[in-house]
Amino acid sequence: MVKLKYVERPNLSLIEKIFFLDFIKGLKVTLKNLFKKTITTKYPYEKITPPKRFRGTHAHRVKDGNEPPSFSVLEKFMDINTGESRCVACYMCQQACPMPSLFRIEAVQLPNGKKKVVRFDMNLLNCLYCGLCVDACPVDCLIMTDIYETAKYQREKCVIQMDDMSERGRDFDSRRLKEPDRIWIDDQERIKLWGQIKWS
Repeated sequence: MVKLKYVERPNLSLIEKIFFLDFIKGLKVTLKNLFKKTITTKYPYEKITPPKRFRGTHAHRVKDGNEPPSFSVLEKFMDINTGESRCVACYMCQQACPMPSLFRIEAVQLPNGKKKVVRFDMNLLNCLYCGLCVDACPVDCLIMTDIYETAKYQREKCVIQMDDMSERGRDFDSRRLKEPDRIWIDDQERIKLWGQIKWS
C-alpha cells in the first residue's frame, strides 16, 4: 500500500495576497514571449517544405543508374527495365513492418527464369509512418517523401500502387536527391523559422 504524504498549502504573506505575486510568477513565461514573433504558419495558405528526412507518403525509386551496389547483385535475378521500380520483391519491408498486412506484394516467374514484380500495394490507413520498411529495403527502393497531405474521402483511395509510387519517387528525386541529408536545408531557413538556438 502506497502512503500519501500530506503537504500543507503555504500561507501567503499580505503583499503576496495584494499584488498577486504567484499569479505574476506563473505568467512569467507568457509575458516573456508575448511580443515575440510567432512561428505558427497560416496553413493551408502558407506551407513549409518539410526536411528531406521527413516521413511522408511512400514512393519507389526507379532504375536510373544511381542504384546501390546491392542492386547489381540482385538485378541478375530480376527483370527490371530502366525507368521501372527497382523493387526486387525480397519482402524485407513487409518483414520489418509492425503492421505487415498493409503490404500486398506479388511477383511472377518469367519463362527466362527471372522474377518480375507485378504488384506492390500499400494501405496507408494501416501505416504508422515509422520508416522501418524504408530502413529494411536492401536496394534503396522504398523511400518516404515530403508529401504529407494524404487525406481522402474514400478508403480505397488510401491504397497506393506501384506505378503511383514510382512516379512519386521520380518527382521526389528530381527535386531533392542532391540536397544534403539533414533536418533543415540550411541554417538560415532554420533560424528564420525557429530563431537562433542558444546551447546551454
